Amino acid sequence: MPKYRNISIKTEFANSIEQFIRANPQFGYRSLAQFLEDSSRRRLEELDEPRFQKLNSDENGVKIWDSRLHKTADVYFKPNGIRCTLDDTSNCEHVYFALTFSDVRDIIKAKRKEGWKLPDV
Repeated sequence: MPKYRNISIKTEFANSIEQFIRANPQFGYRSLAQFLEDSSRRRLEELDEPRFQKLNSDENGVKIWDSRLHKTADVYFKPNGIRCTLDDTSNCEHVYFALTFSDVRDIIKAKRKEGWKLPDV
């Protein structure tokens, strides 16, 4: 038999959630407790999961899964620089994450020797 613990939340917040549950039956929540347990579980999974995951890489760039955005970022290597297609920049978190991998740094070093304007790694 499961054990339970009581938690305290502000009455106004609890009322807002209960109002949301009544107004949105399509989400399937039957109680405040069910809503809070589900939302807390989702948040814990989100915090516990690494934000970025390298999916693959090759001579052209790196494909990165961003779990916070639920999108894939493509970081491309071009003769005139490195670029993230998701953020349309060369200095975002996806680029910095891509540069943490030794195989990616090796590709960039080789391309720099060919005259490409890529970051010094």
